[in-house]
Amino acid sequence: MIDMHPPPAYIQIAQKPTPGVGQPLQLVPSQPPQPAAAPPAPDQSQPQPPPGDSQPERIEVTPLDVGRYLPPTALYATIIVTVVPPTGTVEIYVPGSEDAPVIFKGPKTAGEIHLNGPTAYVRLKNGATSYEVEYLSWREP
Repeated sequence: MIDMHPPPAYIQIAQKPTPGVGQPLQLVPSQPPQPAAAPPAPDQSQPQPPPGDSQPERIEVTPLDVGRYLPPTALYATIIVTVVPPTGTVEIYVPGSEDAPVIFKGPKTAGEIHLNGPTAYVRLKNGATSYEVEYLSWREP
C-alpha cells in the first residue's frame, strides 16, 4: 500500500533587521488602548424569539435556464430529473405557480412542466444535494 502525504511545505523565515551596536533604538510612543465597540442594543420594537424555538427551515431556490434547450414558444416540456442522493426530492416551478410545483422524487423521475418563459426555478428538498435535467420533448401552441 502506498502512503499518500502532502508535499513538504517550504517556509522562508523573514526577520526584521535589528539595530546594531552604536545605533539608537527607535521607540514608538505607546497609544492608549481604544475601547472596544459596544454591540448595538437590540431593537425593543421586535420581540426576540426564545432560544429554545427552532428557526424555520431555509430552502434555497436556484434558477433553471430552460430557454437554452427549448424554443421560446414552448408551453410544456417533458423532462427527466435525476436526484442525488436518490432519497431526495426536487421541486420545479415557473413564476406564478410557486404554490403548485412539479415534484420529482429520486432517483429518476419523468414529468411535464408548464412553461411561461425562459426560466424555471428549482428547490432541493428532503436532503437532495444536486440534480440533472434531461429534456425529452416540448409542446408548442
